Amino acid sequence: MKRSKRLQVIVDIKANQEQKALEILGQSQRQHTQMKGQVEGLTVYRKDYVDKCNAFASEGVKVARLIEFRSFIDKLDVAIVGQERVLKSIEQDVQAKRRLWETMHQSTQAIQKVQESALKVEQKHEDKREQSEMDEHASRLGRKKLMGYAY
Repeated sequence: MKRSKRLQVIVDIKANQEQKALEILGQSQRQHTQMKGQVEGLTVYRKDYVDKCNAFASEGVKVARLIEFRSFIDKLDVAIVGQERVLKSIEQDVQAKRRLWETMHQSTQAIQKVQESALKVEQKHEDKREQSEMDEHASRLGRKKLMGYAY
Protein backbone atom coordinates (compact mmCIF):
# COMPACT_ATOMS: atom_id res chain seq x y z
CA MET A 1 0.00 0.00 0.00
CA LYS A 2 1.37 3.38 -0.97
CA ARG A 3 2.33 5.85 1.74
CA SER A 4 -0.35 8.32 0.66
CA LYS A 5 -3.03 5.62 0.98
CA ARG A 6 -1.85 4.71 4.49
CA LEU A 7 -1.83 8.40 5.43
CA GLN A 8 -5.33 8.82 3.95
CA VAL A 9 -6.61 6.24 6.44
CA ILE A 10 -5.14 8.32 9.26
CA VAL A 11 -6.58 11.53 7.77
CA ASP A 12 -10.03 9.92 7.63
CA ILE A 13 -9.80 8.79 11.26
CA LYS A 14 -8.61 12.22 12.41
CA ALA A 15 -11.33 13.98 10.41
CA ASN A 16 -13.95 11.71 11.97
CA GLN A 17 -12.63 12.44 15.47
CA GLU A 18 -12.57 16.15 14.67
CA GLN A 19 -16.17 16.03 13.46
CA LYS A 20 -17.29 14.32 16.67
CA ALA A 21 -15.45 16.94 18.75
CA LEU A 22 -17.16 19.67 16.73
CA GLU A 23 -20.58 18.11 17.37
CA ILE A 24 -19.84 17.93 21.10
CA LEU A 25 -18.71 21.56 21.04
CA GLY A 26 -21.94 22.57 19.30
CA GLN A 27 -24.01 20.71 21.87
CA SER A 28 -22.12 22.43 24.68
CA GLN A 29 -22.63 25.83 23.04
CA ARG A 30 -26.37 25.19 22.75
CA GLN A 31 -26.47 24.24 26.43
CA HIS A 32 -24.62 27.47 27.26
CA THR A 33 -27.07 29.55 25.23
CA GLN A 34 -30.01 27.86 26.93
CA MET A 35 -28.58 28.39 30.41
CA LYS A 36 -27.73 32.01 29.63
CA GLY A 37 -31.36 32.53 28.58
CA GLN A 38 -32.56 30.99 31.82
CA VAL A 39 -30.33 33.26 33.91
CA GLU A 40 -31.46 36.31 31.97
CA GLY A 41 -35.10 35.27 32.34
CA LEU A 42 -34.70 34.76 36.06
CA THR A 43 -32.99 38.15 36.40
CA VAL A 44 -35.79 39.90 34.49
CA TYR A 45 -38.39 38.07 36.59
CA ARG A 46 -36.62 39.21 39.78
CA LYS A 47 -36.53 42.83 38.58
CA ASP A 48 -40.24 42.72 37.70
CA TYR A 49 -41.02 41.17 41.07
CA VAL A 50 -39.03 43.90 42.90
CA ASP A 51 -40.89 46.56 40.90
CA LYS A 52 -44.18 44.90 41.87
CA CYS A 53 -43.11 44.78 45.52
CA ASN A 54 -42.15 48.46 45.47
CA ALA A 55 -45.51 49.35 43.91
CA PHE A 56 -47.37 47.48 46.65
CA ALA A 57 -45.16 49.05 49.33
CA SER A 58 -45.86 52.56 48.04
CA GLU A 59 -49.61 51.89 48.30
CA GLY A 60 -49.25 50.72 51.85
CA VAL A 61 -49.07 47.01 52.59
CA LYS A 62 -48.83 44.96 55.75
CA VAL A 63 -45.42 44.10 57.13
CA ALA A 64 -46.11 40.37 56.81
CA ARG A 65 -46.73 40.81 53.08
CA LEU A 66 -43.46 42.79 52.72
CA ILE A 67 -41.61 40.02 54.55
CA GLU A 68 -43.06 37.48 52.10
CA PHE A 69 -41.94 39.64 49.17
CA ARG A 70 -38.45 40.02 50.65
CA SER A 71 -38.21 36.29 51.37
CA PHE A 72 -39.17 35.43 47.80
CA ILE A 73 -36.67 37.97 46.41
CA ASP A 74 -33.96 36.39 48.58
CA LYS A 75 -34.86 32.97 47.18
CA LEU A 76 -34.67 34.40 43.66
CA ASP A 77 -31.24 35.86 44.46
CA VAL A 78 -30.01 32.47 45.64
CA ALA A 79 -31.41 30.81 42.52
CA ILE A 80 -29.78 33.41 40.26
CA VAL A 81 -26.39 32.99 41.96
CA GLY A 82 -26.67 29.21 41.58
CA GLN A 83 -27.62 29.49 37.91
CA GLU A 84 -24.75 31.93 37.30
CA ARG A 85 -22.37 29.43 38.88
CA VAL A 86 -23.67 26.72 36.56
CA LEU A 87 -23.39 29.12 33.61
CA LYS A 88 -19.76 29.88 34.49
CA SER A 89 -19.04 26.15 34.64
CA ILE A 90 -20.65 25.62 31.24
CA GLU A 91 -18.62 28.53 29.80
CA GLN A 92 -15.41 26.87 31.01
CA ASP A 93 -16.58 23.58 29.50
CA VAL A 94 -17.27 25.27 26.16
CA GLN A 95 -13.82 26.85 26.17
CA ALA A 96 -12.17 23.50 26.94
CA LYS A 97 -14.13 21.76 24.19
CA ARG A 98 -13.26 24.56 21.75
CA ARG A 99 -9.54 24.16 22.55
CA LEU A 100 -9.83 20.39 22.08
CA TRP A 101 -11.55 20.81 18.71
CA GLU A 102 -8.98 23.41 17.59
CA THR A 103 -6.14 21.04 18.52
CA MET A 104 -7.79 18.20 16.64
CA HIS A 105 -8.47 20.45 13.65
CA GLN A 106 -4.83 21.53 13.50
CA SER A 107 -3.70 17.92 13.80
CA THR A 108 -6.01 16.88 10.97
CA GLN A 109 -4.77 19.69 8.76
CA ALA A 110 -1.14 18.79 9.48
CA ILE A 111 -1.61 15.13 8.58
CA GLN A 112 -3.54 16.19 5.45
CA LYS A 113 -0.56 18.28 4.35
CA VAL A 114 1.76 15.32 4.90
CA GLN A 115 -0.60 13.09 2.91
CA GLU A 116 -0.85 15.62 0.08
CA SER A 117 2.94 15.92 0.01
CA ALA A 118 3.30 12.13 -0.17
CA LEU A 119 0.75 12.06 -2.98
CA LYS A 120 2.73 14.68 -4.94
CA VAL A 121 5.97 12.73 -4.47
CA GLU A 122 4.25 9.54 -5.62
CA GLN A 123 2.80 11.36 -8.63
CA LYS A 124 6.26 12.68 -9.57
CA HIS A 125 7.69 9.17 -9.34
CA GLU A 126 4.82 7.83 -11.42
CA ASP A 127 5.31 10.58 -14.04
CA LYS A 128 9.05 9.82 -14.20
CA ARG A 129 8.35 6.10 -14.57
CA GLU A 130 5.86 6.73 -17.37
CA GLN A 131 8.29 9.10 -19.09
CA SER A 132 11.04 6.52 -18.78
CA GLU A 133 8.77 3.85 -20.29
CA MET A 134 7.80 6.18 -23.12
CA ASP A 135 11.47 7.01 -23.78
CA GLU A 136 12.32 3.31 -23.73
CA HIS A 137 9.44 2.55 -26.12
CA ALA A 138 10.48 5.38 -28.45
CA SER A 139 14.06 4.18 -28.35
CA ARG A 140 13.00 0.65 -29.34
CA LEU A 141 10.88 2.00 -32.17
CA GLY A 142 13.80 4.10 -33.35
CA ARG A 143 16.11 1.06 -33.34
CA LYS A 144 13.57 -1.04 -35.20
CA LYS A 145 13.24 1.64 -37.89
CA LEU A 146 17.00 1.90 -38.19
CA MET A 147 17.27 -1.86 -38.52
CA GLY A 148 14.51 -1.86 -41.06
CA TYR A 149 16.31 0.73 -43.20
CA ALA A 150 19.53 -1.21 -42.99
CA TYR A 151 18.06 -4.18 -44.81
